[in-house]
Amino acid sequence: MKIAILSRGPQNHSTSTLVEAAQKAGHTATVCDPFGFYLQISGTGHRITYEGEPAEDYDVVIPRLSSATARYGGEVVSHYEWLGIPVVNTANAIAEARHKFRSLRILAQHNLPVPPSLTVGSATYLEQTAQEIGDYPYVIKPFYGTHGIGVMLLDTPTSLTSTVEAMCDLHRDYIIQSFIAEAGGVDIRVLVVGGNVIAAMERFAVPGEFRSNIHKGAYGTQITLTDEYTRIAIEAAAALQLDIAGVDIMKTKNGPVILEVNPSPGFEELESVSGIDIAKAMIEFAVQLAENHIQKGSGN
Repeated sequence: MKIAILSRGPQNHSTSTLVEAAQKAGHTATVCDPFGFYLQISGTGHRITYEGEPAEDYDVVIPRLSSATARYGGEVVSHYEWLGIPVVNTANAIAEARHKFRSLRILAQHNLPVPPSLTVGSATYLEQTAQEIGDYPYVIKPFYGTHGIGVMLLDTPTSLTSTVEAMCDLHRDYIIQSFIAEAGGVDIRVLVVGGNVIAAMERFAVPGEFRSNIHKGAYGTQITLTDEYTRIAIEAAAALQLDIAGVDIMKTKNGPVILEVNPSPGFEELESVSGIDIAKAMIEFAVQLAENHIQKGSGN
């Protein structure tokens, strides 16, 4: 199989281990910078080239899109879909999952547990409306973001109102949620591949930090999921139509609550604490996706 991995970081752990896993399985994996693609729509047909050369002969595409590459990278993924080449996570699924507020709405529509959340276009009625989702302190986080960047904890009416006013003036969209104290600094990351849980870990923030992101210094430990957490993670990935997903879940006094779902989850720490060859599982799924596509095309 010829596999294209869309990533700007060929030396990134997740990208490089995917390449190694593909090669070990006898496949060819090429890392392609999403910005190196040219997408063509014309009367003579639709084409895609990479660094000036045709790039239409891949069997499957694995997007590993960061916040910087998500928009144009999504167009690349869409173009491959148009060409009839299977992709691991469609462009629409990636876009829906990366939009934190929209993804929470989709999860709620599928009767999955999410934290009470609010977004506003002005701060005029903020104080009275915020009370409907919980008490201080409040966490606000951008619609788009990774690694906990831009997430703030606000504990007074003045700080909440002034921050939201500033965000509205800058035309920045944020989600407001009441801080869940009993779950502060701890969550569970579950990796779902092809509708199956592959690995999971519990993440703990460093002292003085409320964000449990590995990039903020948090550390992970292996965890055995209950049937409830396994079901919720699988259903969350399915609701967002993601083949591969990192599902972040909080343990609260009222049960599990989904924080967010990542369509391009990093897995270095998870691989380390679980001892599971995650890259191998992802490549195996991608190859199976391509083989199913070939069989369908041949009419078998």
